[in-house]
Parts: sequence; C-alpha cells; structure tokens
Amino acid sequence: MSPRVSPDRFITVFICSFAIIFAFIVKVMPTYFYAQGKKYLEKQDFVKAHSNLKSAYNLDKNNKDYRYYYVKSLLGLSPSFAVQKEVFEIAESDLDDSAQNIAQEQVYSWRNNIFQNMGNNYIEQVPSDTGVIRWDVASFPLKFMILDQSETVIPPYYVDEIKRAFSQWQASTQFLTFSQIDTPNDANILIKILPMPSDICSGEQCQYVVGFTTPDLKGNILKRMNIVIYAKDPMGNYFSDKELFNTALHEIGHSLGIMGHSYSSGDIMFMSSENPNSIYSKYRSSFQYLSSKDINTIKLLYKMYPTICNSEKIDTKGLIYSPVVLGTAVEVSSRKLREAQNYIKKAPDLASGYIDLGIAYAEMNKPREAVKAMQEGYKRAKNDTERYFSLYNLASLYFNSNNFKKAEEAALMAQKISQTEEIQELILKINLKKNKSK
Repeated sequence: MSPRVSPDRFITVFICSFAIIFAFIVKVMPTYFYAQGKKYLEKQDFVKAHSNLKSAYNLDKNNKDYRYYYVKSLLGLSPSFAVQKEVFEIAESDLDDSAQNIAQEQVYSWRNNIFQNMGNNYIEQVPSDTGVIRWDVASFPLKFMILDQSETVIPPYYVDEIKRAFSQWQASTQFLTFSQIDTPNDANILIKILPMPSDICSGEQCQYVVGFTTPDLKGNILKRMNIVIYAKDPMGNYFSDKELFNTALHEIGHSLGIMGHSYSSGDIMFMSSENPNSIYSKYRSSFQYLSSKDINTIKLLYKMYPTICNSEKIDTKGLIYSPVVLGTAVEVSSRKLREAQNYIKKAPDLASGYIDLGIAYAEMNKPREAVKAMQEGYKRAKNDTERYFSLYNLASLYFNSNNFKKAEEAALMAQKISQTEEIQELILKINLKKNKSK
C-alpha cells in the first residue's frame, strides 16, 4: 500500500505553514516596506515612498517611525483628495507624536490657504446634522418648478420674483445654472406656494415664516429640495414683491446646500427676528442682494466633497476633503450648538432652533438634553414639516436609548404626518429590536 497522509496531519501542517507566513508578514514585511520607503524618500520619489511607507504603516499603525515617515511622504505629494484625507486622519488620530504634529500643521496650513483664497465666508454654518449636502455640478443646470397650490389667486409678481431670485444666484456666482420645467417629478428644486397654516396665531400674536426649505433624502442620496412659500400672511394679506424676492433668495440658498444661517445681518442667509411677527422682517424694507460672503460661501461649498449628493459617485479631482475646512465632528457639533442657541435667543418661540439644538446635543452624545430640546421643538411646531422632524428625531433618540415603546409612539405619530421612506425604515428597525428584546 502507498503511504497516506492523514487529514488531521495535513491540516496541522497547513496551519503551521500559514502561521509561519503570517509571522513573516507581520515582522519582516513592515521593516522591508519601511526601508524601501525611506530609500525612495531620500531620492524624493514621493509616489514610491508613499506606496511603501503606507504599507509599513498599515501593517503596524503604532510604530512612530513608520507614522512619521509615512506623513513625510504624504507631504511631498500633490494635495489630492486622497492625500488630504490620509493626512487629516493622522492629524486626528489618538497617538500624540511627531507624525500627528506635522500632520496637524499641514491641515492648518491647507485650511488657512483655503480661507485666504476664498475670502470671508460662513462655511462653518453650512452643514446639516447629516453633513455636507450639495448638488453634483455634473447635473447642472438644476431644474426647478413653481407649483401653485395656494387655493387662491396669487399676484403675477409671485412667480416673477421667485424666477428673478434664481437669476440672481446664477448671475452672482458665475457657476450655478438653472432651468425652469413644468413636471414636478423631474424637479431638483420644487417650490410650492401653499396656504398659510391656520394654527400659527395665539391671540393677537403670530409667529410665522414666509417660507422654509426641507431636503428629500434617501440614505446619502439627495432626491430633491422642497421649498414652501406661503401665499398670504396670517392676516390674509399678500406678501410684497420685496418679501417674495428676498425670501426666495434666502430659501434658494438653503436648497443649494447652505443648511444653516449666517450671523451677519448683511448676508442673505442671516436669520433675523427683529419683528415679533416674522423672522423675515428685514426683507420688507428693500430688495436684498447676495453679499460677497454669501457668494464666497457657496463657491467654497461646491469645492468640498459632500456627505450627501444627488449622484452616487462624484469625481474627487480638485475637491477638498470637507473636514480639512470644517474640522472634527466635535468641532462641528460645538458650532452647531452655538448656532442653535443663538437662533433660540433671537426667536424663542420658533421650533427650528430647538430641533437644531436637539440634533447638536445628540451628536455630542447628550441624549437627555437632546430629547428635552426636541420635545420643546414639537411643542412650538407651527406646521406639519416641523412636527414631522421633531417626532422623527425623537423616535430616533428613543430608539438609540433602547426605549422602544416611546420610539414607536413618536415614529407612528410622524408616519401619520408623512409616509416617508425614512420613517418606514425606522419603524421597521424599532419592531425588529422590540421582537428581539422580548
């Protein structure tokens, strides 16, 4: 009989061989890549140096020599999107060493150069709770439609002023382009003219906005931006041409991705609450124009890589890695918190400030404060959009705290207001978790 190797012995030999190979890779290969990388670095062949030193770093990320020379190789390369991302990740890593220090210096240098070249702006106020939202420039011109659902006869200047607002954004920025269409399903930006809600007044006091904007998202895909502009004020008066134009100009800014507000009264994206009856009081006196800060902000936004976009794949060539401009998630959340607190001081009876405050607290891992703020937002909600966002966020907060009963209650209330895909997905997740916990 011919000799045979038993299966158990074969497996043992295989495992031992694999262990030897693995030990070789772990101990020998990083040293090899490191030596090769340093050699190419001395020759200033930064491409090959980066390739080798990145391999050494990935095999042993705690080795300070590997980290240091890996960053040095990165700094020799052109600051592409990928290079910016790698340097930023080292700058924000947990290890406090020379590699982190020079990476941080480089990030600060990039940030300063960007701000010097772009001029004054308020880019830190732009992101939403989900990150940077904008349209893919490859999809320009953006299609917009004005849909009159006012249940009344609106003056002709309503449509004219909205169109003129789009024209100012296009002419002032020199890169945004728009086209008007008459099919709502194909619109990137849908402007609905609606009746003013009947429940916004308490006695003689009325807190209202002329319009507002909400994104229609599916995961990380921007499906559409929805702008609501009301047909009349609570007293039944038509808005003036100035109010229509200035409000449209402001809301178009939101629909382009400026999700927050400027702190400067000279900017169209400033949130004003001087008149107790309207947060758009400054829009009544004269026609507004885009400021240099408005223009600089939108231009910088469209140079940054978005978190959410209408395209699944975006060409990263020439784009800025957003955290290089905005900073860490902690820094962004802190700025959002300050903005929400400022908003509430100016308009303490409006829901949106409390909703933003709740989102900021949630991102800072303060669930109790987040829930309290979101509940205040729901109490002050003046329309279904505000009620829906308050309830959806409350449901999410309760879900993340494993309070599935309250999460379900809030989610079902939100679903009665709007049958969105996101609320249906959240209800499904809540039910799955509830069943597992039984």
